[in-house]
Amino acid sequence: MSFHHLDQYATLPSPITAAPPVARLLGAAVVATGAATLPTGAWGALGLLALLVLGLAAVARLPLARLLARMAGPLAFVLLASVGLLVLVPGPPAFHQGPVAVTRDGMARFGFVLGRASVALGAAVVLVSTTGFPDLLHALRALRLPTVVTAALGLAYRLVYLLVDELERLQRAARSRNAGAGTAGRRRLVVGLWAAVLGRAYARAERTHRAMTARGYTGDLPSLRSWTWSPRTVVALAGLVGLVAATSVAAHVGAR
Repeated sequence: MSFHHLDQYATLPSPITAAPPVARLLGAAVVATGAATLPTGAWGALGLLALLVLGLAAVARLPLARLLARMAGPLAFVLLASVGLLVLVPGPPAFHQGPVAVTRDGMARFGFVLGRASVALGAAVVLVSTTGFPDLLHALRALRLPTVVTAALGLAYRLVYLLVDELERLQRAARSRNAGAGTAGRRRLVVGLWAAVLGRAYARAERTHRAMTARGYTGDLPSLRSWTWSPRTVVALAGLVGLVAATSVAAHVGAR
């Protein structure tokens, strides 16, 4: 299983990929924070932030279809988690679905929550689509995230694909031997496959740790590339912070 399709836009030359990973991470965090702090009903400000995310995606040469496809999964989870707002928020009923009344205020709150989530997820998708995972870990380390966390994330990102490959090989071996015939047989096969995968995962973890310590691993994963902040990057990040802050403040002033 290959993971290179995840980083295909991280290698495209653009002003965003030329910026240091720390600047990209801070920019995405600023946009997401701005969307989260908007008062309910500030649709104009939310639309401005959505246009900002679309503009960043266009600058990064990230196609709109791919942006929406990568947002779909997390956004579906947000949809399921917030659908209760339709009936839990008090207000005049918009329509009745059996014994349950969907309120107008609930629909407005539900839509705004989805809008906030869409803007934040869009910024996150632009970040992960234009930043390779090693560079993202470098940014997290630069922002003083504990080393043990970044090291665990880096190893998990690499080894999860090896485990998936291992599971696929075991499944092919089982199918070639016509294993798992019948419902009970399939259950035993699934349990046996996962037991084998977990056993091999622990064994691989031991081998990986011994190999790393033999090569001088001391708890930190060095970066193979050094990044420098250019004046253009500083000005662009400051402009982004100022735009998001002004949008949020204007929305709060208008909501009073």
